[in-house]
Amino acid sequence: MRVPTLRTAFRVATVLMAVAIDLGGARFSGAQPITEVPASDRVSPAITYYRRVTPQIAAAGLLREGALADLKSLGFAMIVDLRGPQERSEAEQRAAAANAIRYANIPVTTAVPTDAQIVEFSRLVEDAGNYPMIVHCASANRVGAMWALYRAARGTPFDTALSEGRAIGMQPPREQAVRERLARPPFTNPPKAD
Repeated sequence: MRVPTLRTAFRVATVLMAVAIDLGGARFSGAQPITEVPASDRVSPAITYYRRVTPQIAAAGLLREGALADLKSLGFAMIVDLRGPQERSEAEQRAAAANAIRYANIPVTTAVPTDAQIVEFSRLVEDAGNYPMIVHCASANRVGAMWALYRAARGTPFDTALSEGRAIGMQPPREQAVRERLARPPFTNPPKAD
C-alpha cells in the first residue's frame, strides 16, 4: 500500500479548499465566472517564489520591476501586499494603479500577523470580486504564516494549516511564532521540505 506524501496531502487539501472557496464565491457573487491564476510555479522572472494556492489565489515573494505588467497580462485583478512601508510598498501601490490592478496593503511587520490583520486578510480573500488575486511579501514567508493563521481561524486542522503555510513559503522561525500564537507545542525538529 502506498502511503500519501505530504505533497499529495497538500494537493488534496488545496483542491478541497478551492472547491469551498468557489462555492462561497458563487453564493456571494451571483455566480460570476472567475478567471483562474496560472498553475505553473514560474510565471515570470519578475515574480519570485510564485505558488498557486487555490484556483483564484496565488502567493509570491518579491515582485520585481515589470511584475505588475506581467500580473496584468496574466489577468490578476488584485494584489495584497504584506510588506511594510519601509519595503517600498507605496511604489508598488502606484504601479498597481498605473496597471489598473486593485491593491491592498496589510503591513505585517511582526513575527506573525495580528488578529486585526487576519480579519482584514479574510475579508479580502473571501470576496470573489477580488479574484484572481496574488498575495505577496518579500520572500513568501509572511504569506505562508498569514495563510496558516487564516486557515486555522476558519477551522482547518492545525497540521493541515501549517502544511499549507509551509508549501507557500513559511520558514521554521516564523512557523514557531505561528505555533506560539495558536498555543501549540513547539516543534523539536524543523519540518523538512517536500
